Order: sequence, then C-alpha cells, then structure tokens
Amino acid sequence: IDIDWQKLPSPAEVNTWNAEKFTSTLRHVQSNPNYNKHFRQMLHVAFKVAAEKGDVFFNALEKYESVIAQNVKTNILERHLKPTFF
Repeated sequence: IDIDWQKLPSPAEVNTWNAEKFTSTLRHVQSNPNYNKHFRQMLHVAFKVAAEKGDVFFNALEKYESVIAQNVKTNILERHLKPTFF
C-alpha cells in the first residue's frame, strides 16, 4: 500500500461529489483527470473497516449487488484480462 495522505481529498470535499465524480476518481482509468490512485488505495484498505459495520455494509452489498457485480466484471474483464490475454 502506497498512499500519500496529502493527495487525498478531505471528507468534506468527497461529501460534495456526485456519483460520477466519485466513480471517476475511484476507477483505475489513468487517463481520466479525476483518477486518484491514493484515493483508490485508501478505499481498498477501507473494506475491513466497512465490514466491521456489519449489517449496514452487508445490506448495502445486497441492495446494490447488480451494480457492484457489473462494475467488478467490467473491471476484471475489460481492464485486466482482455489487455493481458487478448
């Protein structure tokens, strides 16, 4: 994990973002000017903290399962497997 904490947005700033800004900052698309590798790394390690929220986290996973599944599929297939093997 290599996070430069000085390059992370503040929680107050993130709270003003719409879904497009949040996802474009998070997705590993380096050509996108919103992409922030430090934000992405921080959220990767934050899953443990989210899981500690118990039902709040797991209910959200269930509620948004189809959206999450599509994004995971796109990420793994389009951004990792296809460029590597095809």
